[in-house]
Amino acid sequence: MRVKASRKFWSQLGQSMAEYTVVMAALVGGLLVANRGACPDEYEDCIEYLLTVMHDNYDGYSASLSAVQEYATDYEVSESSGGWDDSGGDDDDDDDDGSSGGGDVEVPTVAVGFGTAVGDGTSVYGSVNADGEVINDGEVVGTYDSSTGEFTATDGTTESVVTSDVIVDEDGNILEREAVTDCDTGEVYAFGYRSEADGEFYDSLQYNEMDVSGYCTVATYKAEDADGNEDGGGRIVDGFYYAVTTTYQVAADPMAPEGEVVYFEDPDQNPATDDGVCVVLAAGWDSGLDPDDDNYYEDQLELLNNPPDGESLVIGYLDADYYTEQVMGNGEPTSPNDCVSNREITEP
Repeated sequence: MRVKASRKFWSQLGQSMAEYTVVMAALVGGLLVANRGACPDEYEDCIEYLLTVMHDNYDGYSASLSAVQEYATDYEVSESSGGWDDSGGDDDDDDDDGSSGGGDVEVPTVAVGFGTAVGDGTSVYGSVNADGEVINDGEVVGTYDSSTGEFTATDGTTESVVTSDVIVDEDGNILEREAVTDCDTGEVYAFGYRSEADGEFYDSLQYNEMDVSGYCTVATYKAEDADGNEDGGGRIVDGFYYAVTTTYQVAADPMAPEGEVVYFEDPDQNPATDDGVCVVLAAGWDSGLDPDDDNYYEDQLELLNNPPDGESLVIGYLDADYYTEQVMGNGEPTSPNDCVSNREITEP
């Protein structure tokens, strides 16, 4: 049985009241002019007719606007079929909403979309289908009562659980974000999800089917900060860190990583376990050093612990729990030192 870690990172995006007021005023004024007073007979006047139309369609407008507002990232409008799920969930997989249960259950109505999973706060038991059944690897492992927030296993045991937002396919399989890469160079061109139900690949922004023929798809890994808070958007791929991983198509050029994963084999960096540390550092963090210098290793440690101008070069650390989940639960291969790193730095 696969288990999934669950955390919450993203909060839902929306529109300000000022923007709403301006847009609605413009729409009403424009429609009144364009309509020239011709309204359906069942309405007393055009104002009542326009208010009814806006009321009936506002939810759709709001959902569409919210979906494209991923700030700091520009996207073109997709003309393909499909679109955003209007369930109001987040775009990140395996995000714990911190609740104790009892909330509404999201069930996708498309091939890939938002879903709700339940678990004990550390492990996820499975996703919830429309009948309240909890599915794990295609098997019913219990039921979930959203009114009480309780999970009842198939053996009859009952416990209170927390819910998490996940990405699932139409059969309820919880999907993990993957990278689309050049099979020879390993360069990354997109991110998305492979449906276990139909075997097709779907983009990570709109969840439309994406043609990845000629490319390979590989596992990604999560990062976290020093306090264990998850980096909800970034992903580690083959030793490099990518900050933006919501993409709607295969890019024409490879994506540039924002960071590098390095394993420092220095017990002083991780005194709690007396092991080394698997750290995500800003791209080019040691490019100014001379590898042939006798103090190269000491200079690297100095950059790690005492960067110039007091600005940390550390983006984060490998999420060890998610790494274990990928290896133990999803069958991904282990990495040396249990660190998905680009290089290992050891004392000469």
